[in-house]
Amino acid sequence: METTDPKIIAALIAAAASLIVSIIGTLWGRKNQKDLETLKSELADERAESDARRDYEYDARKRLYEECEPLLFQLIELSENALYRIYSLARTARNGNLAPETGWLSSDGSYYLISTIYNLMAPMVIYKLIHRRLTIIDLTVDSLINMQYLLAKYLNISFTEHHALAKEYEPIVEYEPDTENWDRKRKEQPWKYWRQGLAIGRLDNAVEALIVRDSAGHLSYRSFGEFESEYFTSGSELQSRFAFVVDLFHDFHPKTRPVLWRILILQAHICQGIMRTRQMKIAETVENFKPLKTFSTSERQRFDWRQPEENVTDDEVLVQPFEVAKNYLQRNLGALLIE
Repeated sequence: METTDPKIIAALIAAAASLIVSIIGTLWGRKNQKDLETLKSELADERAESDARRDYEYDARKRLYEECEPLLFQLIELSENALYRIYSLARTARNGNLAPETGWLSSDGSYYLISTIYNLMAPMVIYKLIHRRLTIIDLTVDSLINMQYLLAKYLNISFTEHHALAKEYEPIVEYEPDTENWDRKRKEQPWKYWRQGLAIGRLDNAVEALIVRDSAGHLSYRSFGEFESEYFTSGSELQSRFAFVVDLFHDFHPKTRPVLWRILILQAHICQGIMRTRQMKIAETVENFKPLKTFSTSERQRFDWRQPEENVTDDEVLVQPFEVAKNYLQRNLGALLIE
């Protein structure tokens, strides 16, 4: 039997190895090329997605600023007016001008009653106008505007929280406005039987009545002069829609309407928070910013409604309603509250 030359065998092995390496190299190259193409495709998709997101955010921010910036400026101004009217209510009570039946809030046609209602309700209109735009704007693209909207939302909600503020926060207040014969009873025990908040439907009706179209056709809010004129027009729709709000504040006094006073103290905190967002707008930084804070001991003096001769404790006036407001804010807006 003839023996194969070892050199030939070696050459064949080398050729086979070379072929295998070539095949592997070709396959590997194709795989790498495929992987490279896949990577390029993925990068292109990510770039397209990023570009689309950037374009969307740019357009969304532009639309958001166009639609909301003017309204939010007005919200800050109107919230400041509301806060100062709450200060005014405490001062007016302290000066003895909120006496039942003879005080500044005793006549449904008094200037002080009408201007109080207007100043406290006007910020709610801005919330309503922004809410109407939610189908065409995206609040999430701007943290500060989203924060301002959230504060405005809870300012609006606060008027409807009378039962919760009376029953869910210590100290519990006797409050039964839905009892039988409440109309007779509320004159004898207004703190218990007088309705001290609004149903959401009543609130919406009143707020909607404050919305008008300006000369350019844009929705805006009535000036106080427009509101006052329309309110005193006999049989006007606005007068009808505000009947429940007027009743809310008719003969109001912090002592005889403790639940409504809790609402107003809560609103004072939220109004202050809205006003503080203006500082962040100037500073152009929102990260870790918390606009809500409790009033200090010295700041609370502006809410002291007692006359010198009244036997009412500091705890009742300067502690309890503020603790209720703080606990409410912790429950509902804790992420925005400075501890």
